[in-house]
Amino acid sequence: MEVFSTITSPLFSEIVIILGSRDIPGLLSRVVLFETLRAMNRIRPFKLVFSIPVSDFFQGEMRRIFLGEVRRKLTEALDSVAADGLLDFLDSPPTIRSTN
Repeated sequence: MEVFSTITSPLFSEIVIILGSRDIPGLLSRVVLFETLRAMNRIRPFKLVFSIPVSDFFQGEMRRIFLGEVRRKLTEALDSVAADGLLDFLDSPPTIRSTN
């Protein structure tokens, strides 16, 4: 449990996981990830955030379409993970953000 000592900081409130669009299908098979997050949450509750980096390659309408598709896929993957009970330790559903 010493590994988790940094989450005792009073400023700690979120865990942000950065996903590429290719990482989303594999999210369903990451049971160890969710078991680790569950153990961390027992020490200190947190909000889970999934961040989708969007390259400057996409501009305007293409950026909106790409981001919408990636968000849809991530939402479906998280719904499946939640249905398997892997997110039942959270006080609220995960948040999805996009970044440049």
